[in-house]
Amino acid sequence: MNDERSKKGQSQKSLDEHFASRPHVRARLQALADMMDTTIAEGATADEAEAMAIGQLRELGVDVLTDWAQQKQSVSLQKARAENPQAINHIKKK
Repeated sequence: MNDERSKKGQSQKSLDEHFASRPHVRARLQALADMMDTTIAEGATADEAEAMAIGQLRELGVDVLTDWAQQKQSVSLQKARAENPQAINHIKKK
């Protein structure tokens, strides 16, 4: 189960520790919490608040996975260049 993985040898980190290297993720989560407070204060229903939160979390998930993929690609590119410096410098165009 997912709980088993977190219990094995990993100390519990605070959210601030987790997001220290990802300040943009922390800021997005803070903005989401603020948005939820505002939405509820304005009288939104639980269903409306839930739908808004799910949409925002999906967008955040896409952004986090995009960051991860770009980081992995960069590391792979550096490794390939180090192993074979004579390789053609071909990078996918955006």
